[in-house]
This record gives sequence, C-alpha cells and structure tokens, in this order.
Amino acid sequence: MPEENKILNKGLDALLGRNTNNNQKSVKELPVEDINPGRFQPRTNFDKEKLLELTNSIKNHGVLSPILVREVGLNKYEVIAGERRLRASKNAGLKTIPTLIDQKQDKDALESALIENLQREDLNAVEEARGYDRLKREFGLTQDEVAASTGKARSTIANSLRLLSLPAKVLDMLSSGKIEKGHAKLLASMDPLEAEKAANNIVKNKLTVKDLAGLSSKKTNKKPQTKTKDRDLLIVEEEMSENFGHKVEIEAKNKKSGKVVINYNTKDELESIISKLKN
Repeated sequence: MPEENKILNKGLDALLGRNTNNNQKSVKELPVEDINPGRFQPRTNFDKEKLLELTNSIKNHGVLSPILVREVGLNKYEVIAGERRLRASKNAGLKTIPTLIDQKQDKDALESALIENLQREDLNAVEEARGYDRLKREFGLTQDEVAASTGKARSTIANSLRLLSLPAKVLDMLSSGKIEKGHAKLLASMDPLEAEKAANNIVKNKLTVKDLAGLSSKKTNKKPQTKTKDRDLLIVEEEMSENFGHKVEIEAKNKKSGKVVINYNTKDELESIISKLKN
C-alpha cells in the first residue's frame, strides 16, 4: 500500500478510536447518491486542479481508502471525513463508494471533520479558525476544551480565533493566500479600517511579515520621545503572545522600567488571562 494511504488509514483509525488490528467496523459500498456533503465540513475551498487530479486517479485506480459517514435517515448518509473523495468519485462517474459507517453526534462529527482536515493540513487559516469557533459557539466549549478535543495548544486556538476579528475583506485575502497568516496576526491587533488599508498595502507592495511589523512599530511610536521598537523586542513580543495565547505588548520607558500589556477581546479571554496569572 502506498505510504500516503497508510497515513490516511492511520488518521481514520485515530478518528474512529479503534485499534488497527481489530476490525470492529467493516467497509461497505454505498450509492454515492445516498451520501450528502457534511454539514460540519470546516473546509469551504476545494482546489479545482487538485480535485481534477484526484478524479483522474479514481478513474484509473478506484477509491483506495474508504470515506467516513454517519447515518442521518433511512438509506441517507452524511460525510464526516472524505468529502474530496466523494466529490471526485461523483465526477469520475462512480455509482458507489467504499465507506465506514459510524453513529456520531453533531459535536463529534464536527470534531472529527476538523481533526481529519487538520491532520492533512488541508485547511486554510480562516477555515481552521471558523472550525474552532463553531465548536465554541454551537457546542458551548471553552477554548481549553477545544484545545483538548483537537489536540492543539491553547495558545494556538486563541491565536487562531483572534483572526476572526479581522474585516471580511481581509479574511478573504487570507483565505485566497494573498496575505499570510503572519500578516493576519499583526493585522488583528489593528483597528478594522487600519487593518484593511494595511492589507491592501501588503498585496500592492508585496510586503513581508517583517516589513509589516516594521511599519506597525513606526506608527505606534510616533509620539514625542518614544523610540521605535527594535526587531529583538518585536520578536520577544511575538514569542510571548504565542506562548501566552494572547496579544502581548512591551512598552519600555527606559532600560530599567516599562510595562507589559496583555490584550483581550472577550470576557472568556479575560477570565483565561486572570486564571493564568493566578496560577
């Protein structure tokens, strides 16, 4: 079996919580017309070129790894993991597709779909953030619970969710790859109008993340007798923000004194900060 299929099967084993040596679920051929796209699919962008490549592969070799579905009605199913394979199979003209059927609840279905895509690194930054946000909003999970369920660090979840505060146009730029995730992290700390202008500037002038960090530093340090932050301090701020899970700013008055500012956008984030400081 090709290495990529071994990896995929291991991912499915992890999602199903089963031992690879114990065949608790059997593969079943289901009509493709009986299977609907997953309501909890976090990915919204399907690369047409890659989908065409998969379609041609399926025409030549068939579906090598079963998709994961759940039953939602009489002879009706919904995809949990493997929507690209389902789409490509339909495009290839297949009438049936190999499946593993599981009885997952809504939360588990979203969680599994999110994990499957994260394992393959198929999600863009916006899709990933919206997936985490759905777990929080629709199922009442805290950021700590989202981190535990997806196997991600708490700081990763917090930084990802913070991107959703960006204007819609900036999120579109991030989704399409016009700006990078590093750009977006810096833009998220700006006023919405300022962030949108800065994003347009990034695209127009092809600014790197370091370029944007330098411009942001100059704008925030235009007050008299205020020095521009050097690169080392910006790097420290970025590392502290990543580790702490919240935007951290260092304001040095002189070599011996200054202050550290921790930013938050929601009550949940404030409570998390207070809890961390107490511990």
